[in-house]
Formats: sequence, structure tokens, C-alpha cells
Amino acid sequence: MLSCRHVPLVELMAPRIDIAWIRQILLWAAASSLSGAVVGLAVGVFKDGSIESPTVVISVLFGNVVGFTALSSNALLLRGMQNVSQWVRGMLLGLALLAGSIAGSIAVLTAYPLFVLRDPRQTIAIVAINGVLALIVGGVVFAYEGMQHRLRESLRVVEEVRLVESRLREERARAELSALQARINPHFFFNTLNTISSLVAEDPEEAEEVVLTLADLFRYTFKVADTGPVPLHEEIGFTRNYLEIEKARFGDRLSVEWDLDIDADPTPVPGLILQPLVENAVAHGIAPRATGGRITVRTRRIDQTLHLDVIDDGVGIAAETQPFEEGHGLDNVQRRIQAFYRGRGSITLARVPGKSGTIARIRIPTELETE
Repeated sequence: MLSCRHVPLVELMAPRIDIAWIRQILLWAAASSLSGAVVGLAVGVFKDGSIESPTVVISVLFGNVVGFTALSSNALLLRGMQNVSQWVRGMLLGLALLAGSIAGSIAVLTAYPLFVLRDPRQTIAIVAINGVLALIVGGVVFAYEGMQHRLRESLRVVEEVRLVESRLREERARAELSALQARINPHFFFNTLNTISSLVAEDPEEAEEVVLTLADLFRYTFKVADTGPVPLHEEIGFTRNYLEIEKARFGDRLSVEWDLDIDADPTPVPGLILQPLVENAVAHGIAPRATGGRITVRTRRIDQTLHLDVIDDGVGIAAETQPFEEGHGLDNVQRRIQAFYRGRGSITLARVPGKSGTIARIRIPTELETE
């Protein structure tokens, strides 16, 4: 069943500035003029070995009328029928060429009295041969433009798919960031409330500091949900605040060392990418030990790669641990890295060689890929 998109007549007749359309006109005009001239010369030479200008002029006239009539009518018909099959397009081209031949014949008969041809059979030969050449030239141009059209459509579809995939990745990253926020807020919030509760009677000033720091934490989580990537130094600031609250909770059992590369500070990173590593180190490395331990946060910018390391000297990762299983905080970070960097980033978790403790490593490009 033939499927057509309805297009108003005004839209069909309205001129459109299109490079492909102009190229097609010039190509067909050149081909029509050339074929007409060749036919005119050939007819004159084969007739009696002489070349007469009327023969050439009529031949070129016929060729151009056929070409332009076929081209314009074919383009007008197909402009509003983008989804028709190839054989229907071919049939329409044939009808357009037939219309062009009729128009060309009328043009020749009209112009014939202006020229004196020694043999009217020359005119018949010109019309017949030009009609065949018009069909050949038209078929070649039609096939070429059809191939160009299909190529443009394929590129357009590929671009649309790429944009859709990009939007889906962004939406997924936002959804996972929101899920990470929801996970951080209640779990961490209740622990912090317990810490504040115990500090109110013992050290009211420190309790106030913890409340203010907690407010800064929540303010940051809402900010990154709206703004997306943030400079690394802002993520470091958030992680500092997080660890300050944890230090208030653990006291002397938790110490923190910062080994930061200033050159890495401006590097854009996904928000909340570092905190889950620190949270994992506190929960699984420091908390189980009665004596606590040390956490080291290290950043390096090496060539075009950003290195983020969180190292603890705690109990170490167990062999059976699955840190990247569904629902785990590190799994969330891993999936967000894949979404932001399209597989070019990585996160790993391993025991510290020759020592107790665990090292979590993030390796990501220094620039987020843009569309």
C-alpha cells in the first residue's frame, strides 16, 4: 500500500534553498546540454558530413527542455512522498521523462520555423535520440541522488540514535546520582544525629560545628544533582566535611592524611564520586578494628588521566567480598563512571600489597566527553 505524507500545495511550490537540489539542477542541465550538443553534432555529421548550427541548437533546446521538465516535475512529486518505494520513484521518473519528451517536442516544433533544416528527418532523429539519452541521463542522476538521499537519511538516523543514547546515559547518571543521594542521606544522617546527641552535653561548640558541617554536606548533594560535573577541589571539600563528621564520631580511632595534586584540582568529575570510597574505607576498614586506623586520600593528574586513590590500613578486603554487587555503593560509582566516560574510566578495589588494608582506585579521563 502506497504511503504518502500529506504536504500542502503551498509548501510544495515554495522555493527551498538546498545545496543538493542546486547540485542536481546543475548536473542535469550540464548533462542535458552536453547530450543535446553531441546528438546535434552526430546527426549533422552522419547525415552528410557537415555540421549546421540549427541542428545543434534544436538538439540542445530539446535536451534542456526534457531535462528541466523531468527534473522539476519529478522533484515536485517526490518532495511530499519521502516514504514511497524505489520502484514507485522509478515509475514517477519515467512519467516525468515522458512529460519532458512531450514538452521538448512541443518546444522543437515551436522553434522549428526559426531555423532551416535541409532534412526534417534530422529533427525526428534528434527527438528520438535525445529521448533515449534523456532516459539514460535521468536514470543515472536519479540513481545517484537516490544513493545520496539514502546516505543522508542513514547519517540522520545514526545521529538521532546517538543523541537518544546520550540523553539516556545522562538520565541514567542523574537517576543513579539521586539513588546515591537517597542512600547517603538517611544512613549517614542517623549516625550523625547520634554523634551530635552525644556531643551536645560534652562539647556544645563541637556539636554546633558538626551541625554546620552536616548542613554543608546536604547543600552540596543538592547542588551536584542540579549542576552535574564539578571541579575536583569541590568534591575534595565535600569529602573533607564528610570525614570531619566521621572523625567526630570515631574520635582518635580515625586519622586522615591528604596527599593532593594541585594540578588536578580544576579537573571536572561526577559529583559524589569520591565519598563512597571513603565511606567504604571507614565502614569496612576502620570501624571493625578496635584501634581504628588511617585513611589516605591521594589525587594525581598524570598526562590525560586523573588518579583518585583512597587507602586505609584497616582489616583489608576479604577474598569473598563482592564490592561491586548490585546495590553496593561502589557498584553505583562504577556504573556512573561507565555512564559519564563511556567505558574509558575504571574503579578497582584491592588489598594493599604486603600490608593490611585496602586501596580503592579510580582512573578517569581528565575531560568529560562532550556530544
